[in-house]
Parts: sequence; C-alpha cells; structure tokens
Amino acid sequence: MQSKYVRVAVSAGLITFLLARLNLGQTARALLEIRWDWLVLALVTFAASLVLGNVQWMLLLGLQGIRIPFRRALSFYFVGAFFNNFLPANIGGDVVRIYDVYKDTAKPDEAIAATVTDRLVGMMTLAVLAVPAGLYAAVRYRELGLERNFGLASMAIVLAFVAILVLAFLVLFSRRLARALRSIIRPFLIRGLHDRVRRIYDSFYTYSRSGRALAKVLAVSLVVQALRTVVHYQVSMAMGLPIPVIYFFLFVPVIAIFIALPISIGGLGVREGLGIYLFRKAVPVVTSEQAFTMGLIAYLVGVVVSLAGGVIYLARGLAPARTDEPEGGGAENADSR
Repeated sequence: MQSKYVRVAVSAGLITFLLARLNLGQTARALLEIRWDWLVLALVTFAASLVLGNVQWMLLLGLQGIRIPFRRALSFYFVGAFFNNFLPANIGGDVVRIYDVYKDTAKPDEAIAATVTDRLVGMMTLAVLAVPAGLYAAVRYRELGLERNFGLASMAIVLAFVAILVLAFLVLFSRRLARALRSIIRPFLIRGLHDRVRRIYDSFYTYSRSGRALAKVLAVSLVVQALRTVVHYQVSMAMGLPIPVIYFFLFVPVIAIFIALPISIGGLGVREGLGIYLFRKAVPVVTSEQAFTMGLIAYLVGVVVSLAGGVIYLARGLAPARTDEPEGGGAENADSR
C-alpha cells in the first residue's frame, strides 16, 4: 500500500515540477489550437490497435487451449486497458485480464502464460521497430540535426532492452536455462510455491513448440505497436509540429521502457518529462510546452478510448446475476463479473 502512495507522489511530483517550469499560457494555447480531424484519427488508430491487440492475445490464449468468444475477450481486453491507465508500471490491467480469464475458464496458469507472453511480445516488437530508426539516426545524425552521442545513446538503450527481452524469451522457452534459474530461486520460494511456478513455466514452454503460430502473433504485434507509435505522430500533426515520423519510432520505445518501471501511475510524469527532453533535443524548434502537451494528449487519447473498458466494468456490476447456469457448473462456466 505504501508503494502505491509513493508512485502517486512520484507522478504528482513530476507533473508539478514540469508545470512549474512551463509557460502555462503557451501550454493552454497549444491545447486550444489542436486540429480535431487529426485528433479523431488518433482516437480511431488507438482503438484499432486495441482490437488487433485483442486478436494477438486471443492467438496466445488459443495456444494454451483457452477458447473465448471474440466479443467477450475484447471486453476483457478493454477493461484491462482501462485499468492500465491508473495502475503502476502500465501492467495492472494485465492482472485484471488474467483474473477475468481465470473466472471464465478456471485456467490461471495458462492465462498468466498467455498474458505475460502478450506483454513481452509487445515490448519486443516495439523495440524491434525502433532498431531501424535508431540505426538511421546514428548514421545520419548530422542530417537530422542530432548530436552524435545522443543518437548512439538512444540506440544503446533500445538494443540493451532488446537483449534483456531476448534473454527473457530464452529462459521461458529453454528448459535448460529455466532449470538453472529455478535452482537459483528455489531456496527463496515459499513451500508449495515451487510446484505452482513449474506449472506456470510448463504453460510458457507450450509456445516453444508453436513456431508458426508465434510468427503470426509477432506479425500482428508489429502492426499493433506500429499503430500505437503512429498515434503519437498523429497527435503531433494535430498540434502542427514539424517532427519527422522517424523520431517517434526511435523515442516512443525508449519512453515505453521507462514507463514500464513501477515508479509512477500509468507513466504519468515520466512520459511527459522524457518527451520534453528527447523531442526538444531532436527538434529544437519544438518548445517544452508543445512537447509536454503532445505527451499528455497522447496519454489522454489512450484514456478516452479505454473508457469503454470502464463502462464495461461498471456494467458487469449492474448486470443481474445469471440464473441459467447448468446444474453442477463450476468455474469453467462461471460468469466473469
């Protein structure tokens, strides 16, 4: 509970720190001059990314033997997206998704494996998308007006993150590495938890035998992450900012890496602060007020679209209890309210 207050304090402190150093009049002007056609396009693009993200998640669930109707899975996905806005490290909604699937299917280990893999695949493809942009920035830094070390540092962060994710996948899909890791952490596990960890790992290992299906998941994920990156570019166009699209494919993954750290609520404050630093460095004509507003609007686009998940969640609580449950129905037939 204390860590929750710390994260709230970090987000509030960062936002206060940034606002104290910005010209609020210019920030308000940037908001008032938004082009609504580009903003609506950003909302549609983000909504499309959520629908495709649900397709990606359903493919991973299917490999675990979990079959959920598309509309029901989409409702779970939107509810998870809604909670991601307010829970730490942008993964709190993943826990909500896992719980929904567990209530619907009584398969918690498989739900954990599918949802964690979904998150890892998303982060991996986001980083992979940044690699070509990073290489281009590192080679053509003079043409782009970048300091050489700035481009190289951004690329180094992305490559280090890719290496960490590759290691994570190797551990998940290699029994030899998994056994080595298990021997290290086993003394620290509570009695009885070791068997649970083994069952969850067995669920992860299922994916190592599904190369063709995983290739399809990666292809969908590339489109999902490209769409979510394009949302930031569309917001910049709505504000009339002269930022080349390549910078978004380089900087959005870097920002996502830091947002993933459990130090804030929904990345609020971290996203805006890094956005100011990175985009001001790359495009000096962009003011701090514009960079701050761009990051904030991109966040609000996600919040607005995911409000549908909040409505779905509230509707569950208002819905009457089901009375048509077959006699003897267990957790597999339970409603996911």
